[in-house]
Amino acid sequence: PAPVAAILPTSTPSPIPPTATPIPTSTPFPTATPTNTPAPTATFTPTATPSPTATSTATPIPTATRTPTATPTAAPTPVGAIVEPFRNGAWLIQNKPELADAIGALAWVADGVTDSERDGLETTIEFAAFHETTARALLGMAWIADGISSGELETLNRIGYLSQEHADAAETLLGMSWVADGVSGTEREALRALANLGRGGSDAATMALGLSWVADGVSETETGVLIRLSVIARTTGATTERVIAMPWIQDGASDDELIAVHALSLIAQTDSGEAARVVDMPFLQTLEAVDIAAVESLGKAAYFTTDRFADIMSRPMLQDGITDDESPIIAMLFGTIEHGEPHMVDSILDPDMTTIERRTVDLPLAGAVDLAIVRSRPGAARGMDLLENAVRDAESLMGAPFPARYVGLLYEDAVPEYSAGAYFGTHIAIRPKYDVDDGGYSAAYSSHIVAHEVAHYYWSASIDWIDEGMAEMTASAIENRRVGTPMNATNPPCAFAQGVMALENLDPEQGEPAYNCNYSLGERLFVDLLRTMGEDAFWDSARDLYAASPNDETAGAGIEEVRQAFAASSSGDAADTLARWYEGTGEYDISRLDASPTKIRFAALNGQITRAYVSLESEIDSAAVTSFSPSDIVDSAWLTINYTYHHVTGDPEKVVLEIREFYEDGFEFGRRTVEVSADPQHSGSAWTYYFSVGADDPSQWAAGRYWAFVYEAGDKVAEVAYEVVE
Repeated sequence: PAPVAAILPTSTPSPIPPTATPIPTSTPFPTATPTNTPAPTATFTPTATPSPTATSTATPIPTATRTPTATPTAAPTPVGAIVEPFRNGAWLIQNKPELADAIGALAWVADGVTDSERDGLETTIEFAAFHETTARALLGMAWIADGISSGELETLNRIGYLSQEHADAAETLLGMSWVADGVSGTEREALRALANLGRGGSDAATMALGLSWVADGVSETETGVLIRLSVIARTTGATTERVIAMPWIQDGASDDELIAVHALSLIAQTDSGEAARVVDMPFLQTLEAVDIAAVESLGKAAYFTTDRFADIMSRPMLQDGITDDESPIIAMLFGTIEHGEPHMVDSILDPDMTTIERRTVDLPLAGAVDLAIVRSRPGAARGMDLLENAVRDAESLMGAPFPARYVGLLYEDAVPEYSAGAYFGTHIAIRPKYDVDDGGYSAAYSSHIVAHEVAHYYWSASIDWIDEGMAEMTASAIENRRVGTPMNATNPPCAFAQGVMALENLDPEQGEPAYNCNYSLGERLFVDLLRTMGEDAFWDSARDLYAASPNDETAGAGIEEVRQAFAASSSGDAADTLARWYEGTGEYDISRLDASPTKIRFAALNGQITRAYVSLESEIDSAAVTSFSPSDIVDSAWLTINYTYHHVTGDPEKVVLEIREFYEDGFEFGRRTVEVSADPQHSGSAWTYYFSVGADDPSQWAAGRYWAFVYEAGDKVAEVAYEVVE
């Protein structure tokens, strides 16, 4: 038989969503003397009052005592006079003395203007000069009356920008309670976006201010939507207006709307015409979960593969306008462009080659979740059932609503070259060779890959060994529930680090050989914790860890969060387990190795195993080795079994053998079944079978002691130990 391939670990690339292009900083609020109101008049030159001319007749000096007359009191200085030395102050006194007085009466102005207050005063004067109605509204606000901080000065400038082109919009803004009571950091960013929306004569700012979710105060997410709308407005105001008019923008701005508008802003920065076309496509008239994934995929394609974007948009499926039925395909577009061959893009965009299978499932916690499988060739009928089972069990294990309302699975080789599958955020992709149900190795492993990639919807925001380890752990638990597969490690031991801490210091990138240690060490740490704590306590702690792992790219869990979630809520044994796998200290537990006697007979074949050993060649009479270096391996290390059988009659007999592999850390890391057969005409002959063992790649062999156990009908019929040296 052909050698059995070793398990290929799945990869989980997590493309970093591009951030929006920085919003340009607007030019400062104009400081020149206003030109849209009458020019200030010239300073008046006082006319001299003639003094009376003295006469030559002397005036008698009175002899009576004079009554003193009161000293004349000087006329009071107008309150507004205090603004005269400041820019545009004299003009304001002459033309709008009432406003000058109102500004002069502000306590922080009346008691003397410091250098730090000067800019705030001059900006307030300019409001009075340029935008009288707006100025009157501002002067009634407490945050103006008590002094203008640097942040409040920025707020004034933003309102000023808006007033220049949309005075009515600025007045509407000032009537909103969240502006009247003082503007916070997030609200200030919203003001900045609104000011930029008002540029170029667009009505986008006025439309945005008419949204109920803007009027009642802006959250961080809502501010993000406004910022990205302002990015679109830089390229085309008309498109921005159409986006704001969308029903799904009118009725609120959640994370879904933020993702969609962000994607549209990326398209607009690449090609404003295509952005306008996408906005009018049928799939965006309502915003379903699959539509969000589709527009996000388009945005990433525009931003990261600009050189190919125009060609993609010219394809018939996109040229004619994306429909709701086509959204699942478009959701997979960017990942296929990034990791697939050009012909794969051609395939998925060709309706004659592509099939879409869809199903909606109702989950206990998340509610309705849409599933889709896209193929460009025939696949296994059970594929959708495996996907649904993985989604359901993942939610059940995590005890938290499934984090996505749409899960798309693409069976295509559009994954990193070193992986069997990948999670992209917009969808997951798995190589088509696993889309089978023929009883072979690929079929047996396919369900684990599906479960692993589905688990990444929960585990994708933390340090790599947590995300990969918990994805493997979750996949094993799902398979355990489905078919009773034991909870063991599924990856060969790590060849590059003794513990997770050493792996963190290596910090390998995806694609590097050492990156696979995130699977092997992370998986072993969590499986060992489950064995130590028990299933119920383990999954309770795993849920705590998930809660400490927000699903974004700026924060996530590390070893301290693992310690807090697991060690703090259980016995000291959990802390010892963490030390064993993180620091690399403590003894391994090899108690799970089978120490029972070996029965060399094949009862079903009336035969026996005459010899079992490891060799580096798959040839008759190949040399047995008990120790070797990875550099000695040509193609694989082989478990070699010699056996004989006697007196077989009738049809050929078949025997199913189970091969289980262990490492010195006590973990079983490989288990598979194979068939050997006996034909009556060959009774009495000696036969040899070869089975690949250990790591598939010589660079992945960890130094240490290994065991291979062979079972037939529950009996151990062979045991081979060998050692790998550096």
